[in-house]
Amino acid sequence: MSRYRPPRTAGTALITPEGEARMRAEFHELWHVRRPQVTQSVSEAAAQGDRSENAEYTYGKKMLREIDSRVRK
Repeated sequence: MSRYRPPRTAGTALITPEGEARMRAEFHELWHVRRPQVTQSVSEAAAQGDRSENAEYTYGKKMLREIDSRVRK
């Protein structure tokens, strides 16, 4: 049995102007508003010392990962 799969037919990813506007607004909110706030809180939490037992630091890093994954999508 072969693992060969024929290439998919080229599809068109359609998006409405309203959908594009929502995506751009979400991107702006995440990248220019939320991410700088979370980055600031993570740096403040990191300055407190021991990061392994610092819940604020751990939660902030998790939030940064979520924001970055959403921006990539």
